Amino acid sequence: MVQSVSESGQNGRHVGRSAASPRVVVCAVIAVLIALVGHPATAAAGAFLRVISQRAPVHSGPGNEYRAIYYAERGDVFEVLERGTTGYWFKVELEDGTTGWIYGELVFPFERVKDDKAGFFTRTGRAIKRAILGPPPVVHSDVEISFSAGVLDGEGLFVFRPAWLIDRQVAVEGFAGLSPRKQKDVFLGGLGLTLRLAPGATIGPYVHAGVGAAHIRPKADNFTDPQETLMAVAAGAGFEITFKKQITLRLDFRNWTLFDPDQASNGQEFTSGLAIFF
Repeated sequence: MVQSVSESGQNGRHVGRSAASPRVVVCAVIAVLIALVGHPATAAAGAFLRVISQRAPVHSGPGNEYRAIYYAERGDVFEVLERGTTGYWFKVELEDGTTGWIYGELVFPFERVKDDKAGFFTRTGRAIKRAILGPPPVVHSDVEISFSAGVLDGEGLFVFRPAWLIDRQVAVEGFAGLSPRKQKDVFLGGLGLTLRLAPGATIGPYVHAGVGAAHIRPKADNFTDPQETLMAVAAGAGFEITFKKQITLRLDFRNWTLFDPDQASNGQEFTSGLAIFF
């Protein structure tokens, strides 16, 4: 009997070990599944900051002694990457992929949950904006230099446009251009004002008006057209589209009027190019 009980006890222990093994496997599988399912939830709901001051500098480090690399406007939202170990500072990611630190007194922290009810076009637009678009540099710049090429009145046109940004909306813009043609060359130069309608937008529209002069110089083999200088007036609109790394594409449409007391002519400009901000 003792031997029998002992054997049965050993068998019971063996059964207990074999039964425990599946439970361990099941628990491990459940733990892995919970971990895998938990990742999307963490990505869907993260910590964010909304700027509540009129303007908030983003520094290269957690302190005012670090260089300001960007100036956020009221209502801007940033994802929080980490909390500073000293002081009330948050590390955030800017739309162009760079990172910086912002002071906690200037922002309001909150959590944002992924919106699964957004339509296809809304989700596509957000994905494109996150992937290729960035914050406009115009909000923290003083100078813009752009180089554009296109057509004027059906002929080629190359334009250099430096600008001084008085504020986020208004800029004084100069222009110097050349329109090479078969029988003559047209040199353009002057000054104007640019009004940005949405200076904080990634795709920012603007309007422009300027005045200057157009010098017309005939080609060497053109003996019929005179060399002359006319007044030039331009008015139009355009867009600045900011991509990652603050690469800005500029698109312009303008109507040009060249005139003197005896004559006048109109031509339409369609140009595109790159803009650099400082």
